[in-house]
Amino acid sequence: MSAGKNTRLQLRGKLRTVALITVMGALVSGCGLHNVSKFNGFLLKQERKIKQTVSQPPQRNKKQLAVAVAPTAQTINRASTAQVVKSGTKLTKTQSSKRAGGRNWVVKTGKINRTFSQSARSAGIPSGQVQRLESLFAEQVNFRRDLRRGDRFTAIIQPGKDGTLERGTVLAAELERRGSPVKLIRHTDRRGVTRFYSGRGEPVGTDFSRTPLKNAKVSSHFTLSRYHPVLKTYRPHRGTDFKAKTGTRVMATADGVVEIREQQSGYGNVIFLAHQGGKYTTVYAHLSRFARGLKPGTPVQQGQVIGYVGSTGLSTGPHLHYEFREDGEYRDAMKVALPQKRKVTTDERKHFYQSTIALRRALLTRQNQQLAWAK
Repeated sequence: MSAGKNTRLQLRGKLRTVALITVMGALVSGCGLHNVSKFNGFLLKQERKIKQTVSQPPQRNKKQLAVAVAPTAQTINRASTAQVVKSGTKLTKTQSSKRAGGRNWVVKTGKINRTFSQSARSAGIPSGQVQRLESLFAEQVNFRRDLRRGDRFTAIIQPGKDGTLERGTVLAAELERRGSPVKLIRHTDRRGVTRFYSGRGEPVGTDFSRTPLKNAKVSSHFTLSRYHPVLKTYRPHRGTDFKAKTGTRVMATADGVVEIREQQSGYGNVIFLAHQGGKYTTVYAHLSRFARGLKPGTPVQQGQVIGYVGSTGLSTGPHLHYEFREDGEYRDAMKVALPQKRKVTTDERKHFYQSTIALRRALLTRQNQQLAWAK
């Protein structure tokens, strides 16, 4: 005889005993037979319910099932998140929230074979982002003398709105220099200013690059009187001309916002960038074409490609005309004192450590993996 059947017989016996005692008590106390029969019917219903409970497994509602399943799903998400970060593939929105406060990112790593730019492109980093990284590391790393074959690098990039890395944002990077890592981490301070910091929370670089071209060569300096080769007259030249081939990439000299992107009679294809709330303005003229996706109001980053050298407008040959303005006044871009990085207070440094913990952890994890591979 099964255990379930024994349980049912025991419960049935107890119910009958209770019913008999109840009926006898009711008769002795003077209750009517009508009330006794109603009570007896109630006991029979309870007996049927007990039979169903014993013979069938307990049923759970949807909320109970969800609570029971949720811990398993959460464990799977955490495990898959760690695996995705290690493999360097793109994270989903759910997984990225575990790592970067809701941001998705891609981790690219590699080691120096010939040059940094060639090795970075081989690792899957787009050319535009490679130039961005070179610009960011330029203050601390001499790419010709400091790097050796086998040195490793890591780049954490947030894809752009179109899902590509080309239009994405560099969130953090690390480059091995003579055996010691150089870290760069993007951070927005309490004032809303975004820039790159070292791993110790110190701002990196100046707010502006001196020139918008790589290996720039000046062909015409800033002066208040210069003979214009097209207009055939002497007039002020309130900018600096850089000689370069048509199609050479032109980069933003600082973080800013596109103010003007249009074709003008004198400047030709020209871009005006506003920096630090409009206090500074930079101008890039005679472009052959603009970089894709730029329009008034578009934010740009220091080192980002915004256009290409050309000879549009009043120009006798391919070159870039570059201007630097402060509070609306023209300045010599080659001599002006560029805005310096601010000192970081203790409170700001604490804010940096708290808001960048996920990125710093990702770089540390990648560094430990590289050390394990080297062994």
